Amino acid sequence: MSDRPFAVGFLFGVFPVLLSYLNGWVWFPSELTWEDKGLMILCAMIVVSNYLNEYLQWYPLQYSKFAPEGGVPARLGWFLLYFIPMLAYILTWNYLGASTEPYDLLMLGMYCAHFSKRCFETLCVHKYSKDCVLIAVIEIATFYSLGAVTTAYSLHSLSGSARHSFLDNELRVKVGLGVFCTGQLCNLVHHYILASLRSPGKYKYVVPSGGLFSLVVCPQYAGELVSWLGFGIVGTSYGAFINYLPMVAYLSGRAHHTYRWYGTKFEDYPGKNTFKLWPFVY
Repeated sequence: MSDRPFAVGFLFGVFPVLLSYLNGWVWFPSELTWEDKGLMILCAMIVVSNYLNEYLQWYPLQYSKFAPEGGVPARLGWFLLYFIPMLAYILTWNYLGASTEPYDLLMLGMYCAHFSKRCFETLCVHKYSKDCVLIAVIEIATFYSLGAVTTAYSLHSLSGSARHSFLDNELRVKVGLGVFCTGQLCNLVHHYILASLRSPGKYKYVVPSGGLFSLVVCPQYAGELVSWLGFGIVGTSYGAFINYLPMVAYLSGRAHHTYRWYGTKFEDYPGKNTFKLWPFVY
């Protein structure tokens, strides 16, 4: 019952975007430029690629429990693959004029807050069982940096009237910020739980417990997706969801693989009522 197909997880993640659109919370330009069309095609291609590589395991990213021993110190590798995308967003924002309008500063702050938290976790929260594989560090940093550049560019293209009036809809902004902060907190709490399961000097995998682990095997992934959803709601431009949709595909596949991996390592986990990513759904 809990081992449902990829489409269930992906479509459930897409559903809030549809609701936002129907509520008038997603802005599209009146005429799509070739850049807009290119970004949409690129987003769709990454979604398909993530499905093939992570769910079907054509070429999954090699990190964490799914990777061999690497040659890059884990703390350094993980820090770099989160710091580089944040730097890419800042450089793109600066290249596009370093706008200090409230909209641009808020989106810049939210983007940097997300990756600053991840950098903090790599240095102060996570416990590592092995070093990183160099190619994985390069691939993940490139993947996130591509998202950073395309997101910064697409947010910059938000038209003047929509840009200046985006704060007028206080409900949308408050909902988006609330969703964003809830996702960040969920992600942080479950990363802390995972780290606390490992005693100093012991790196054996154990059955995760606490928080939402009784409901899903990857609540930290759910938290990350919720935070990107909040980012999109606040950003209102279709480009604010450029990161979210590929991440839904990526983490839906990753959660599926993690679910299957736990099933081969532990007799009683995941249980028949334990889902992969979204409680009671997928």
